[in-house]
Amino acid sequence: MEHSRQHMYELIDHLVGAGNAVRYHPSSAVDPFWHQQGGPECFLERPIDFGAARTAPGQPEDLVFDEGEDRILCLRCWTVITGSDHRFPPFPGHPA
Repeated sequence: MEHSRQHMYELIDHLVGAGNAVRYHPSSAVDPFWHQQGGPECFLERPIDFGAARTAPGQPEDLVFDEGEDRILCLRCWTVITGSDHRFPPFPGHPA
């Protein structure tokens, strides 16, 4: 789990460095927000707990980091990347 979490932080740094913004929400807000934006129901399995934000200032907020589940949810293309997934950008919907 620790390796997975460290990989997630590295991935977030990589995404922010490439000009993407990462959005963080308290667990009470993210599920309704995800559903309101049209996110697939299967991503609403359990409450989401978010850690401290690291974002690229002034960029559109595209990505939700779910620290509790070690995954990133994309609001642009609905891609889900898990902490054990070693696909680094570019991935669908995100420029290099």
